[in-house]
Amino acid sequence: MSGIDLAPLAARLRALAGLHGKTAIQRPAAHFPHQPFAALGPAALLGDDAALLPACSGRLLLASEGMDPGLLAKDPWFAGWCGVLVNLSDIAAMGGRPLALVNSLWCRGAERAEPVLAGLQAAAARFAVPVVGGHTNLNSPYDALAVAVLGSAAGAVLSARFARPGDRCFLLVNGAGRMRHPDRFWDAATQAAPELLRRQLALPAQLAENGVVHAAKDISMGGLVGTAVMFCESAGCGLTLELEAITPPAGVPLDDWLACFPSFGFLLAVTPQQEPALRAAVAAEGSEPALICQPIGHFTAEPGVRLRAGGGEETVWSGAEALTGFGPVPSG
Repeated sequence: MSGIDLAPLAARLRALAGLHGKTAIQRPAAHFPHQPFAALGPAALLGDDAALLPACSGRLLLASEGMDPGLLAKDPWFAGWCGVLVNLSDIAAMGGRPLALVNSLWCRGAERAEPVLAGLQAAAARFAVPVVGGHTNLNSPYDALAVAVLGSAAGAVLSARFARPGDRCFLLVNGAGRMRHPDRFWDAATQAAPELLRRQLALPAQLAENGVVHAAKDISMGGLVGTAVMFCESAGCGLTLELEAITPPAGVPLDDWLACFPSFGFLLAVTPQQEPALRAAVAAEGSEPALICQPIGHFTAEPGVRLRAGGGEETVWSGAEALTGFGPVPSG
């Protein structure tokens, strides 16, 4: 083509907002290792259009979480940390092991992004699960964070839908930590040793691979009782929780312990025949007295979640109304 005035055209192209917006990528590039999978060679270096991951056997698991805007506003580092932690817990709850994380971050400037990215990087390093890509926008009118994780399950998948009447409900939780108020977050992770965190995170997958547990649910921000409701809604059965069997850490009120997110906490469905194997598997982690594994109730054919204590019983969810809308496998 002739007659093109190159200088003004080049100036217009250099000024494109879409080009300048890419400089936001420098922020995550400064935080995360650029070669998470060295054995895959240069094609696995970060910066291409998608991340190259090592092949794995088993079935793939994919989870994603958006962080509470309130938490992001008042504690951005912890919001970044939690973006990793909650996703890893979701993979573990299904009997899986995490492979890699991605994040999407929108912020009102670079200074607001820095603590979020630092929290993400700290958690990814502590758990040895790399952040391999994502999206960063530093010209957003608001602050928001979402994180996703890919994992794999080598053994049985621990779907919550596999719980059945007659199963015992066990609580598996790390009791060593501190409560972060006012959010009812039991922090058993930020000060813990990396090898401890990684070993605990791998425990649900080991239980699944060895056939010790057949259904599980990560205790989410709905707390122990809210998670019990989601568990029963998925399985199409009920659950009676024995409150006197639940022992909060010293100084933590029962209300807080039933409602908090516990960093590492799961509800497990176990047959009576599986109980000895579960106790033995947790006892094998003998150097971790803070790891609590206790029976706290039993699944029933009668729908609903009931709290029992002192000879009395109270229903917190009848089973007649939906919570998430995701129910059991349709019959027929």
